[in-house]
Amino acid sequence: MYYQIWNFFLKEDKYIYWKEKIKVNKTFDKATWQKIIDFLSLVEQTFQLKSQLAETDSIEPFLKLATENGYNLTAEELAWFLVTRRQIWDLFDFAQKTPSLKEELLTAKDPQQFVKIAAENGYYFSVEELAWLLIEIKSSPELVSINNSVGEILTVSSYGRIEIGYWIWLAEDWGIVPPFCHREKPDNLLSGDTNNPFLLDRCFLPKSYFNQRILVSSNS
Repeated sequence: MYYQIWNFFLKEDKYIYWKEKIKVNKTFDKATWQKIIDFLSLVEQTFQLKSQLAETDSIEPFLKLATENGYNLTAEELAWFLVTRRQIWDLFDFAQKTPSLKEELLTAKDPQQFVKIAAENGYYFSVEELAWLLIEIKSSPELVSINNSVGEILTVSSYGRIEIGYWIWLAEDWGIVPPFCHREKPDNLLSGDTNNPFLLDRCFLPKSYFNQRILVSSNS
């Protein structure tokens, strides 16, 4: 199935094609992003579906299988999701190898400037898309190491050994990534309010918690 995704969207010629296409036609939202995450999660949990997708030789039967399993997706939606994510990861990878770019990104005064710097280097995504991906990474206990004694993210090397902690902390300080650790509720919650991500028994609050509270208050 992963070969199909690469072959249909991320192989070099396909990637260049879709990158240019979505750059001028971006009409998708968070609901679409989450729908694709849910579909890929279903694939991982369903061996038969994963095997069927792996047998497809073009995008049409791939999308038909998605529809038959409750997910009505278009090629443009999948391309947007996959290519946008790759652009963000590629930027992080390039910045890790390029100290001057890394420094420029880390000193961006706001997410809009960060996205502008990215675009100047050939990586195109929005502030919202950056936030969605970083929240997704941070909310996965399999991808993020948390040192709760000081509330720091140590290192994340989930994609090609790319360290992600810098960018999560930066996004927290901007207020586009909320201060939580894990999406899944732990079994040993001390409070009955299991939907509150700010509870101390769920996660040590990061340093940017108060910045975000001020940001939320000033915008309300």
